[in-house]
Amino acid sequence: MAENQNQPKEYDAVLGTQNSAPVGSVILGGLEGVKSRLRSVDIEAQIAALKEALNYGEAGLDLVIQTWQYESGKFKWAAYSLLRHREEARVKQALQEYNPWLNITCLHTLQQNIFIIAVAISPDGKTLVSYGRPINVWDLHTGQLQPISMDDFDVNSLVISQDGKTLVSRGGTYDGDHKIKVWDLQSGQRKQTLEESTYRVFSLVISPDGKTLACGSENSGINVWDLQTEQITRTMSGHSHYLVQALAISSDGKTLVSGANDATIKVWNFETGKLIHTFKKHSNGVESVAISPDGQTIVSGSKDKTIKVWNLQTKQLQFTLEGHSGWVYCVAISPDGNTLVSCSRDKTIRIWDLQTGECQRILKDHTDWVYCVAISPDGNTLVSGSRDKTIKIWGIKP
Repeated sequence: MAENQNQPKEYDAVLGTQNSAPVGSVILGGLEGVKSRLRSVDIEAQIAALKEALNYGEAGLDLVIQTWQYESGKFKWAAYSLLRHREEARVKQALQEYNPWLNITCLHTLQQNIFIIAVAISPDGKTLVSYGRPINVWDLHTGQLQPISMDDFDVNSLVISQDGKTLVSRGGTYDGDHKIKVWDLQSGQRKQTLEESTYRVFSLVISPDGKTLACGSENSGINVWDLQTEQITRTMSGHSHYLVQALAISSDGKTLVSGANDATIKVWNFETGKLIHTFKKHSNGVESVAISPDGQTIVSGSKDKTIKVWNLQTKQLQFTLEGHSGWVYCVAISPDGNTLVSCSRDKTIRIWDLQTGECQRILKDHTDWVYCVAISPDGNTLVSGSRDKTIKIWGIKP
């Protein structure tokens, strides 16, 4: 392959900020400049320098590999994040034995005044939204409560649009208010209220383009809303007369997966509403579903205390994951598609290798049922919510 003539060489000077350098300072360019900045006391400056190292060919890649091998904490995680999607054989060999999920710990515990049934993380990975009466907004990295809240009651579902501007909440499961509320996430102002007839809504999912909302209800149907016209465009029916507890949508917006108390998982063409397939191996209601980033794997968590992993292409059951001693309330798949996180009525969070079905770690910091988990878009942070009225933020300790 021809060498990119525009790529900086090892000893080239690289232009950065236009701010003047301090008097008497020495400015280093090229890879030597990167190495100098890696010795900074500022962790963010170190991480920025690490990203820049990849501009310097093999020598820069070696530097990132060495950082991953010999550093620790947040710096090590940053190196791993840069390396994990690369295809070079020496990178894959270096990462082969490393699993960052084995090293996560609880970084922050956020106390609330009510059970934490729903959490969501913004697409930029900076913001955490939780229901704690009212809906609260937090800084995901510091755990600080932000001066934005949204007044809603009895919320069991929260979803954020891919542009990070819109939050949708489903309230009123038990109090008779069946409205779906659409909020401006930056201001906390309500933008829309959708009337979902007389049926209680139990699950929500928003399309990747932010234009369409799907709602699973107690009448076994899935209503699809056009958020611009505020009209239901179609209803997808197929579950038996039980609650549609769980919904997930593929990253390309073409496939919808639903799980219900009829113990089945259904796969739909989201664009046409056509039913593609039904999976039937659970022995009790399905509480949660997730789709892998590549759209080929479906995971379901059930009241039968098991997790099932399905291959969407072959329509076959790949694994039944056993270990939880209570209902499996929520499942989430990591952005790289290699790791599954589940939480349960047994008060634990389990971390699984999605390729082998092996349980790699059990987190036992909550003291009551764990209702929900969410993984940040960069895969660096896990959030969990529990009946013990706490939210826990998990990650690699710096």
